[in-house]
Amino acid sequence: MRPISLRLHERPITQTLFNREGDLLFVAAKDKLVSLWYTATGERIGTYTCGGVVYAIDVSQNSQYLITASADAKVKVWDVQTGICLHTVNFEVACRSIEFNQGDNQILVVTDQVMGCQALIHVLDFDNQTGKLSTNYTFASPNCKITHATWGPLNKYIFSSCEDGAIRIYDVEKRTLHHTFVENTKQVTRIEWTKHRIMFLTCSKDGTAKLYDTKTLKHLKTFDTGRPINAAGISPIKPHIILGGGQSAESVTTTKVDASQFKVRFYHIVYGDELGSLIGHIGPVHSICFTPDGKTFATGGEEGLVQINHLDESYFQFDEDLVYTPKQQHE
Repeated sequence: MRPISLRLHERPITQTLFNREGDLLFVAAKDKLVSLWYTATGERIGTYTCGGVVYAIDVSQNSQYLITASADAKVKVWDVQTGICLHTVNFEVACRSIEFNQGDNQILVVTDQVMGCQALIHVLDFDNQTGKLSTNYTFASPNCKITHATWGPLNKYIFSSCEDGAIRIYDVEKRTLHHTFVENTKQVTRIEWTKHRIMFLTCSKDGTAKLYDTKTLKHLKTFDTGRPINAAGISPIKPHIILGGGQSAESVTTTKVDASQFKVRFYHIVYGDELGSLIGHIGPVHSICFTPDGKTFATGGEEGLVQINHLDESYFQFDEDLVYTPKQQHE
């Protein structure tokens, strides 16, 4: 493992995100900045300054546009190359989550449940030529806080994770709530997809990550870490997942913890075994993401640190040596 530490942000990291080619890393933080870095070297390219805490970001498939959702109740569209803000959409309350659909012609935006306003998922049309946004429609509120929302396969459904431990799935064509299921005892913090969105993984404050079949919604596997899970990364080329989290900043100040609390842990997605762990943060881990080629992953933590981890060649032989050889001998 060859980690590169990026130290620019003074406040907690909220999201790390690679572009489609994997050569650029976008980092959002609570210091109102989004920074842009070269993946290979960790060299900083520049920053995008928002008016409030940046909760979520996404980048278009051609890496031309960056979209940001922030606590100042604004969604902004940026030209990645020039750093110019092309368009701004104002909402009543803080914007918690944002994502391009497959095709980059629409985005979803989650607004908070606060100040008497209900949490909502908004769908906006996006003009690929001008970078302009226009309001399309809004789904009915689930009457609880929505922590994250993401487009399902072929943009047919929107999957959302909620504070009450539920996963709510919305039908995009009918614009209604399609299905709800609750299998966590505490808040679900995030949803992550496998490469082709055949399966998805949920992260929860109850210390578990759960794997589901996208089509049937069948629960396939539970990964129990014993501590709150804030983020997950799923390798696009190996049957591995990485889980990160740890006690909240409030709990850390009142209880005794050590660096092992904030390890990122590797699990085999089929067998459920813990394969190893990596120490790199001194606070809760809030974001994990893989490059599309699966050779690098990045983590972002409470202390404002981002680590880019370039995986060694020995990592890519790991399963062949330790998992599949015994099975082949048995056969």
